[in-house]
Order: sequence, then C-alpha cells, then structure tokens
Amino acid sequence: MKFYNRTKELKEINHFKNKKPSILVVTGRRRIGKTELIKRIHGHVYFYVDNKKSEAILISEYFNELKERFAIDPLIKIETWEEFIQLLFTLGKKKECIFVFDEFQRFLSINPSIINQFQKHWDLNHKNSKILFIFPGSSIGMIKKIFIENKAPLFKRAQNILYLKSFDFSLINQILDDFEIRNFEDKIKIYLMFGGVINYYALMDFYDVKNINEIFSKLILRRYAPLKNEIRDIIIEEFGKEHKTYYSILSALANGKTTKNEISNLVDIKATSLSPYLYDLIDLLDIVKYVLPVTKNPNSKKGRYFLKDNFFKFWFRFIFKNYSYYESENFSYINKIIKKNINSFFGLQFEDFCKEFVQNNFYDYPNVGKWWGHYRKDKKRKNLEIDICAINKDKKEILFGECKWKDNCNPEKIFQELKDKAGYVEWNKSNRREKFVIFAKSFSKKIKKNNLILYDLNAIKQIL
Repeated sequence: MKFYNRTKELKEINHFKNKKPSILVVTGRRRIGKTELIKRIHGHVYFYVDNKKSEAILISEYFNELKERFAIDPLIKIETWEEFIQLLFTLGKKKECIFVFDEFQRFLSINPSIINQFQKHWDLNHKNSKILFIFPGSSIGMIKKIFIENKAPLFKRAQNILYLKSFDFSLINQILDDFEIRNFEDKIKIYLMFGGVINYYALMDFYDVKNINEIFSKLILRRYAPLKNEIRDIIIEEFGKEHKTYYSILSALANGKTTKNEISNLVDIKATSLSPYLYDLIDLLDIVKYVLPVTKNPNSKKGRYFLKDNFFKFWFRFIFKNYSYYESENFSYINKIIKKNINSFFGLQFEDFCKEFVQNNFYDYPNVGKWWGHYRKDKKRKNLEIDICAINKDKKEILFGECKWKDNCNPEKIFQELKDKAGYVEWNKSNRREKFVIFAKSFSKKIKKNNLILYDLNAIKQIL
C-alpha cells in the first residue's frame, strides 16, 4: 500500500533534520501511522521500546544496532543506560545522527530513570552535538507526563510535538478509489466501520477486501483473522491486570450508556470512582471523548462520554457481548447477529460522519456538535436530542441537523420534527437566525426552503 498524505508532518520533520540538535515528539493514537511516517525519514537509527523485554536485552539489542551502523571501537562495552545514552551523544558529536525511539513513553514502565538519563545528557551535551531525537508514542497521556507537564523530566526540551490525527473521509474516499472500490455507499459503510485509522485500510489492501461483508469474513470472523485480537491486545497491553474493568466501561459506552451514573450501574463501580478510568481512556488511548451540548458553557457539568473510535464501537457492540461464541469460533452465529443489527450501528455512526461533513464544509460555524435537553409535558420529563447543532456566536446563527441512515426519507416530516425540537434550544432564542440541514441515504422527494439544505448520498458525493 502506498503512503498517503502526511505532507505537513513530513515537511516539519525534514525541517528538523536541518536544525540539529533537536528533539521532536510524534504522538497519536495506535494504528494511526506513526511508524510508517518515521520510515519516510532517511538515515535514521530505529530503536523499538519493547516493554516485554528486560533492560539488559534492550541495551544489548540497541548497542548491536549502533555497531552495525557506526564504526565503534570493538573494545567498548555498553552495559548500562548511562553508558548507552552517553555513547549516543559521543556519536552525535562526530557526525549528524537521527535516533528514533518508537513508543518512547514505555520507558516509564521499564525504568523511569532512563528518561532522567536522557534529560541529564541532553542538558549537558546537546549543544555540542548534531543529534535529532525523534520520540514517537501512542500513549498521549504518558507523552504529556514526559514532555508537557510542568514537572515533566523533559519539559520544554522538545522543540515541537506533532499530533497525528485520523484521516477524514475525503482522503479515505481517495484511498478506496485506489482499491477499486467505486460504490459510494460501500465506501461510507467502510468508513463508518474503520474511521480514518490508516492501518485498517492497509489490512484491506493486503487481504484484497472490497466491501463491508469481506471485512467481516476476511479481517474479523475467522481463526487467523488479523483483527481477531486487535482490541484485546491494545487494552491488555495498556492496562494489564485491570483490563476487565476497562472492558466493562467500553462495553457500556458502546451500548449507549453515556453518563457516569449509567456506566456505574453496569460496571459495578461507584460513579464517583469512575473518573480515573475515563481519564485513561480519554488521555492515554484517545478512544473516548467527553462532550457537552454545543450551547453549554465549557465549565458545565452536563457532559456525556462517547466512544470516538469506530472499530472499538463495533467490537464492543458485536464481538465483546458475544465473546464466548467468538472464542469457540462460532463465527456464523456472530455473522447473523451482525447482519441483523448492522444498519442500526451504521445509523449511529452516520451522525458522526455528517458532523464531520458539516465541520469541513459549513465554514460559518466554528462550533459544531450536538444538543440534548429535556422539557416537561403532563408533569413528566421528556428527553430531547438533536443530532447536529452548530453555532456562530458572532452572527448569532444556529444550525440544526438530523441524520437518517435510511432510503426514501420524507423531508417535510423530518423538517417539521426538527423545527419543533429546535424550539426547546434556549440559545439566543429571541434574537437568532436558524438554519436546518437534513442528511439521508435518499429522500422520497425534494423540497425547497430558504433555511433548509438536504443532502442525500449523491449530493455528498458531488461535494467530495
């Protein structure tokens, strides 16, 4: 599979190659393409920080790598991290060097003093060296603890931190074109399944996957499926013995439990004790997000928690709750469950797809999100939710959107229902301009309103 995009990141890295000595941090969630990006850098020495190996083995492997790349005196022996890091700076005084430590944050679990050794030698020796250190890391929270927080050991030592984001649909659309997948609805389904995580598309390319059903049959539902243990391995590696607690929280989120009280009722943890676990999922793995109604003050306590990773949502919705069948390789049973319920899953995912579309195409609205609230009728509390709500505070404009993963939708009916719900949104109610947008696979008819835009899949395709 060819290398896609990341032109801005490559430009930044190439700039750093000419600005030694420097430290560059590259971070982003797992499978986002950090290692592939690093492979584009010519002349670097690559060290993988494997926290399953002993320190002695790592030092030995790293030293052997240096001996293959540099003319090192055969009498030199390296047995400690102090000696190894000192050798890096000795080499960097003689010639230009690029040293990459992939998953650098794992040194915290191997031996935190290693990072202190980097700090010590950087402070003492970097001015006389021609070294570029590149530190990729998937654990965003750990990267913060090493480089960003005030008391971090390498605080203010990194000249820049590159945050790699998932690709948006416009680029995934091009990638799927290169895979000769032409049906636009199929492309959207694949994106609703995998989002913009490039590693999953590399697997599609390798296994010649052409549609959503082949994703199930080739990548997930077979004994040697490459994604069979994907989620399990990520959670266990990150959280070890506590992984079952995180499984339970993620399962609750995937099945629509979005408040601490709702999650608490399912996972047998007090709502007041959930914060550290949710923090880890937000800050360490970057797979959960905390969302406020878009009209609320940022300090509001009315937020909800949502899974932000598409494949995690799928796995916990369909695989985790049927794991005994999965382990016993009763894949046909799980496939039946998936086929029966996949459209409702796509319907939920389609909201995020449409939200991304609004963010990328409705430039008048810098704040795009959703809205929820309630009203009382017949002395009973009624909950309301609007799929998309976007505001422009300066112009006092507000956009309301509805997303329907259905064919032949009646736009008049949806428009009226959306207007009724919009009436409960209090933001600048007496002095605002309202606009509406409705997304659907297709509409039963077209209607024209000055403040309404309709997008079916064909209309979305034309814009992309």
